[in-house]
Amino acid sequence: MVANLLNPASAMSREGNALLSEEDRVVDTAVYFAVLTAISQGRIRRGEIAASVGKADGALAHPLTVLTEAGLVAPLSDATKQKRTTYHVAEPAMRLHQLIIAPNESRLNRHHSAEVWAEVVDTVAARIYGPHFEDLARTWCAEHAAKATLGGTASRVGPTVVACQEHRGNHEIDVVVTEVRAQSADRVTALGEAKGRSDAVGLDQLTRLEHLRTLMRLASNVKLLLFSRAGFTSALLEEATRRGDVEVVDLPRLYDGS
Repeated sequence: MVANLLNPASAMSREGNALLSEEDRVVDTAVYFAVLTAISQGRIRRGEIAASVGKADGALAHPLTVLTEAGLVAPLSDATKQKRTTYHVAEPAMRLHQLIIAPNESRLNRHHSAEVWAEVVDTVAARIYGPHFEDLARTWCAEHAAKATLGGTASRVGPTVVACQEHRGNHEIDVVVTEVRAQSADRVTALGEAKGRSDAVGLDQLTRLEHLRTLMRLASNVKLLLFSRAGFTSALLEEATRRGDVEVVDLPRLYDGS
């Protein structure tokens, strides 16, 4: 990171500007960069983006359309509420530029890359690794996972938010796999949690998914998928081995398995 990605002499340090400058429909780059920054920081709903940018909701239609068609932003439909859409930065290099390089450009130009990296490592984990890993998990379910893994066909894959009276708030679900059936109602076949953090995922995340499955009033055989960049605790692996409704997906399985 210090020697290459945060090096002001590297091509990567200019990649964010280059990606946006390739789009000839962009006139006021400040607005587009502001939208990208807001989304990168986790403001993924249209109203949140508008508030962050300081624009009316309707004024974002053109920038979001241009960014989407350029492949820099990806709209993602809620898995259970089809009219609710969130927006995600599709290119991790752009997230890196907006969150790390642009705000620290003057310091990076003065060759303080190591100092900057030490300060932003948590931001990179939460706002770059985390969202990208969630995207990979959804893509894997949609394109590579076997029916037996998902408990059915992945007709749609997306995130959702579930209200919880017990915890007095909402729970975000990274992966909801839905099977569309011609002669009956659509069926949720699997729920998933994707953790891009550097420590192993344990039983607490399985307990959380079980709680979410109950909140959504789903059958007890709906699959629970746990994705982890850093593997799983022995307790969770033992539990998954003895149960037919739990699937654990580490990096080797994510890239090579189904």
